[in-house]
Amino acid sequence: MRLYSVEPYDPFLPTLAGRLLDGTVWPGGVPDDPFALADATIYLPTRRATRALGDAFLNASGRGVSVLPRIEALGDDEDSADDTRRNGVIDPLEARVALAALIGALGENVARDLQAEAEGAQLFKPSSSADAIRLADSLLALMDQVETQEADWADLPGLVERTDLTAYWEITTRFLSIATSAWPHYLEDNGLITEAAARRHSAEAAAARVPEAKGPLIVAGSTGSIPATRRLIAAIARSDHGVVVLPGFDRHADPATWEILQEAPDGPSHPQFGMMQLLSALGASPSDVAPLRPVGPAASRENHAERRAHAMRAALRPAATTDRWLADREAVGDLEDALSGITLLEAADERQEAAGIAVAMRESMAKGERVALVTPHRALARRVTHALRRWNIAVDDSAGEPLAATPIGVLSRLIASVALSGGAAEWLGLFKHPLASFGLDDADRRAAIPPIEDVFRGPRMAPEATLPRLKRIGGVAEPLVAAAQDALQPLLALPRTADTPTFAKAHKAAVLAIAPLTGEAEPPRDRAMMDSVFDGLAACHPLPMAGRDWPGAFDALIGGLVVRGPPDEAAVSILGPLEARLQAVDHAILGGLNEGVWPVAPDGGPWMSRAMMSAFGIDLPERRIGLSAHDFVAAAHQTRVTLTRAKRAVGEPTVASRWWLRLTAFAGDAAAPLRARGHRLISLADSLETASSVPPPRRPAPTPPVSARPTSLSITDVGRLVRDPYAVYARRVLQLKPLNDLGESPGARDRGEVIHEVLARFIAERGSGEDPDALFARLVEEAVRPLAYAPEAQAVWSARLLAVAPHIIALEDERAGMVETSVVEVAAKAAITRTVSLTGRVDRIDLSKAGADIIDYKTGTTPSANQVKTFLEPQLPLEAALVRTGA
Repeated sequence: MRLYSVEPYDPFLPTLAGRLLDGTVWPGGVPDDPFALADATIYLPTRRATRALGDAFLNASGRGVSVLPRIEALGDDEDSADDTRRNGVIDPLEARVALAALIGALGENVARDLQAEAEGAQLFKPSSSADAIRLADSLLALMDQVETQEADWADLPGLVERTDLTAYWEITTRFLSIATSAWPHYLEDNGLITEAAARRHSAEAAAARVPEAKGPLIVAGSTGSIPATRRLIAAIARSDHGVVVLPGFDRHADPATWEILQEAPDGPSHPQFGMMQLLSALGASPSDVAPLRPVGPAASRENHAERRAHAMRAALRPAATTDRWLADREAVGDLEDALSGITLLEAADERQEAAGIAVAMRESMAKGERVALVTPHRALARRVTHALRRWNIAVDDSAGEPLAATPIGVLSRLIASVALSGGAAEWLGLFKHPLASFGLDDADRRAAIPPIEDVFRGPRMAPEATLPRLKRIGGVAEPLVAAAQDALQPLLALPRTADTPTFAKAHKAAVLAIAPLTGEAEPPRDRAMMDSVFDGLAACHPLPMAGRDWPGAFDALIGGLVVRGPPDEAAVSILGPLEARLQAVDHAILGGLNEGVWPVAPDGGPWMSRAMMSAFGIDLPERRIGLSAHDFVAAAHQTRVTLTRAKRAVGEPTVASRWWLRLTAFAGDAAAPLRARGHRLISLADSLETASSVPPPRRPAPTPPVSARPTSLSITDVGRLVRDPYAVYARRVLQLKPLNDLGESPGARDRGEVIHEVLARFIAERGSGEDPDALFARLVEEAVRPLAYAPEAQAVWSARLLAVAPHIIALEDERAGMVETSVVEVAAKAAITRTVSLTGRVDRIDLSKAGADIIDYKTGTTPSANQVKTFLEPQLPLEAALVRTGA
């Protein structure tokens, strides 16, 4: 059995290529044949690694042209999603839609059957099609895990009783039993298999071919976390032609550490736990693993790199052995020097973290270094990409760009929204989208947008009322509105309920009408992918839904899809932890080192509890932390490493990653220089955002000419003049008015107008002989009728007014004997000077022999008596003055 490992600080793929060429890992030595390499087969964990190994062979051979071994990926890499799907493997999009349909139908049956048995039985009756699709995603992930780890669904019955859980999980398992029996029938009826099953069959077929191999069989860089892959590795290891090269294996760990990993509670989260499991499956011990060093003289940094590796091993020891840290520090020697290649960047927030990373990458590029950001944090990766645009630095992001965030993705989502449920922001977003030409000249389209925007500023409109209102604009907006109506007609003409193929066909037609293809030989990658999504949905299993559900369902369906371009060797790289495993760079930046991000928070999903997963025979979520730890350690041994985290994310404090805490705790005072190097990067990033000081402008003191000054002031203007004179100047002299918000919802002002109208009309009409209660109810209904665009405001305000109606009626009955006449909404005007008059409208005046009572209705905060006396709230005194003068 030939077992090797490459030290974590040595370049893995160049070492493998060099040692294969010199015969070290070629059983029996390399034949004297220029085509001998073609007989070798090498298995690597990702497709990116297969490409990098090909380059490593070319570099190691020293020839521009070389015969390469057969290099295969053990599993589908992240960037394989764009490949043509193998025959018989169900398309992920079809799987999500078909399983969502099963969830909708079966969930309703389960809820109905269990309604009498257990509280909460409606849990698996999705509230919308989008919810059903999201449940389908989580269930697909669970079934993929079960398939990959080769558990048996036959063990599901009785699982809750074996784990002593509540009735909630009984409902879940009953649903899972139905879903896992119906899903295999669906696959069988359509002659399909899942991707997980296809991967397992591929690994089993490769293992079956091992005895027939005539050349070297090498499996390298895999941790063997998947049972089928582990069996393939075992078959290769036992073969006469087989070689296994382990990634990041700790040959220096003492036997006590290996023993503790088997029993320690934190064992599965240790970087070497997977290696221990793999060696156990191979029937080997750590002493059976031989070192595989790079070809050529030892690197000058070998001693320094080994001391850093020792420090990293010690920092991440199992918790039960951290009592040896003192001895570890002595063994490392000068700890500060050993960690001299590491930088700790602790930013205030994610924005500052991204800016610091961008500065670090810019510095590395200036030095001619190969630099890569390694992170599972997609939001951080996008922030860094945007920050690097400051210097026009191209980025090769292995995770690609979410289809939903691409130009065509945003446009398609806007189209679904405006046609079926959208508001003002979505409509304007559609009209202003750069791809939305509607087949019109660009100048005509731009000229039509301002009058359209004016319509959307103000109270929001009901979706069905939007197009009729836009058609009344006319003028320059008419061609664009007509084109929009024609383009959206395929979606507008759909019945209230349809299925996914019907929605997808109509949606695609609308997209083509709004953003016609320009006749390019090859459409952009995002456009081609969106077309394939529409075509796939049009051909997949029908999922019925209401029209209002389609925008949310469409968002959910394209949520996990990404668009990737071809690899760009000239760009800086952003890699996921798995993809970075076998890559070698001069400077690795490990970003997003917070708990819940890297490592990701353990989450078993909604279908099984931790106890159920353990009893069922699938790995607990903590096992993924061990795999993440292994990838972290591999990336942290590059020549230069920068570790970054943000102290706050989305406004909330964060907790540093356990690896960050372990490293800084082990380093102690030696961590100060690491932090200082991080502070320098943050200072550089902050300096880029620092603006030169600008002296504040002087306080405005406008003195408009008399001719420009207002000749009348309302009572409201006087109150504003007391508190904010400049506001009166801006409004009455400069004629400036704030723009209304887009699609305004009814607010406090609208509520006040409704209440004023109801009370004014009630006082004016209460002597008509109509029953007061019926009169008040009728007036409330008529007052809120214009708010049909906001049914929630209609319901709440009507209910509140009707609730206080008895008190208002009783109060008015009480005052009836004291009041001779009541007048409402009284307009008033009086001259203050020869050139200025005061105007106003009094809510109500009650006249009696004793005089006049001036009543003002307040639906907000009532002014205090002191504010009225000091004239900060002059409304009532001014109204009294107007009444006294007979105005």
